[in-house]
Amino acid sequence: MSGVPYDSRGTRPRIKEYVTRGNVEYEQCIEGGAYLIRRTERSDAAKPTVMEIGRGMTRIVVLDLWKLVVMGDLG
Repeated sequence: MSGVPYDSRGTRPRIKEYVTRGNVEYEQCIEGGAYLIRRTERSDAAKPTVMEIGRGMTRIVVLDLWKLVVMGDLG
């Protein structure tokens, strides 16, 4: 999944759903009124890589992306 490094923008995310595949976690979040999908890769336990996708897109687009994550087609 392409994306950008995660930026919390000073607000705490509400995690609506999550799915784990091996050492990668995906979270569907609402943060400061924006929807996004957060991807955390823990292949290096000392320094996980956290990326985000979909911030700024409409709720419907993010939910469509989430369906692809859950089905294993995005990631």
